[in-house]
Amino acid sequence: MVALCFLLIFFIHFLSSASGQTFYSLTRFFFDLKKENGFEDISDFRQRFFFEYSKENRRFGITFSGKIDINYFFGGFPRFEQELRIHELYITYFREESILSVGKKIISWGNTDGSPLDVVNRPDFTEGFFNEPRFTKNPSFVISFLRTFGNNSIEFIYEPFFTPPLFKDIGGDWALLNWGALNSAFQGDKNDTNLKTIVDGQINPVVKAYPSDIEDVLMSFALGLYFSSRVGVLTYSTAAYTGYSVFPVPFFDELFVADFARTPGTLSQKFDVSALEFLEPVQRGESFVKLLPKRYYMLGGGGAYDISGYLIKGDVALYLLANIPDENLFIREFNILSISLDIEREVIPNLFLIPGIRGIVKISPQQKLMLISNGIALPTITSRYEFYLGTQNLSILGNLALDIPSDKINIRSSVFSVFATWKPRDIIELSLGLINLSGDDVSLFGFFKENSAFSFSLRLYM
Repeated sequence: MVALCFLLIFFIHFLSSASGQTFYSLTRFFFDLKKENGFEDISDFRQRFFFEYSKENRRFGITFSGKIDINYFFGGFPRFEQELRIHELYITYFREESILSVGKKIISWGNTDGSPLDVVNRPDFTEGFFNEPRFTKNPSFVISFLRTFGNNSIEFIYEPFFTPPLFKDIGGDWALLNWGALNSAFQGDKNDTNLKTIVDGQINPVVKAYPSDIEDVLMSFALGLYFSSRVGVLTYSTAAYTGYSVFPVPFFDELFVADFARTPGTLSQKFDVSALEFLEPVQRGESFVKLLPKRYYMLGGGGAYDISGYLIKGDVALYLLANIPDENLFIREFNILSISLDIEREVIPNLFLIPGIRGIVKISPQQKLMLISNGIALPTITSRYEFYLGTQNLSILGNLALDIPSDKINIRSSVFSVFATWKPRDIIELSLGLINLSGDDVSLFGFFKENSAFSFSLRLYM
């Protein structure tokens, strides 16, 4: 803690003498809507200090950003967590209509939010749906070359080694084996000796088998090409990419998979995993689940068109040879089509409505995908309103997303959020929010439904 405070003082001094800097303090509180079990976190206190510095001249530029997080979680397992992390760090070289960047950087492709073309960086899910928008992706070390010519641009990226996504494996409300899963496995017994060894990190049923040997690291490279053009009010783009999976492929223990495949019942019933099933593979020197990144290929494109005040944006991508669990947890190579479509309209001054849809369709093979089956549709609607009174600003952002499987047309799960942000001065932002998740226990949003919460935040710019 003392070291973090000294680092914070250093960065405040460093940024105060720099040009092109941003520094803010973000204090957030989250309160669960309902206590589901004795394991989960009931409330979170999260303090963040974010710093960013950028400077450029005619030929060169540098960008650096990072954050310090100090968090306290109150509930079944009260605890402090702290972290200092460099977010982006890259240098840029400018020459006429060309830009060369090298370093840890976020690359954004596509025309829609959550575009299927936006695959270069892998997700940061450490805070789940509580994440700030700027931290939803984990920057990768990339070499990026961008060339513009008229209304056209082409970008080539090379990622020399795999940069993994960020998420918690065990414990925590947003972990792969979250508090809800552990509560079910250990039947609510927080004093179980085996549970303590897992929570303390002495044993881990989840193993991240990321490339470590030099040869494996060098083979984990990624290559991508993105072309964009504008003709009047029409923008269109194409993309090609090959790299390691957005999320590592989960290889479950072979004995567990065999038992899972022959067990009847719904997914929720089949995923009601006991503590013995977690621990038995570990006792054999194996893991309950091994996360291993695999190579896949992506081809796609999209566009945006403004017609009579309606901004229509869409992207489509074909994922080839993507390793994904089927409905019985066997890993297979699937070919998948993913789409996103938004229609943005300013209904009245400063009020925007954005209905949209995301969809995933399995093309081959015949087996069904875990959670997705043969396909899913994710209809969404977003509303955004801003009100100005002198120097003060009030904005309200609402969003609703539904999870509808193609083989059984019903709303399997959903997420609803609304945030109101008041900015009385340029340096102060106050925000109140609500995130509500619901649905089946094993579904896109229902898996985390115990994390529905009210939130309050205070952001101070310095």
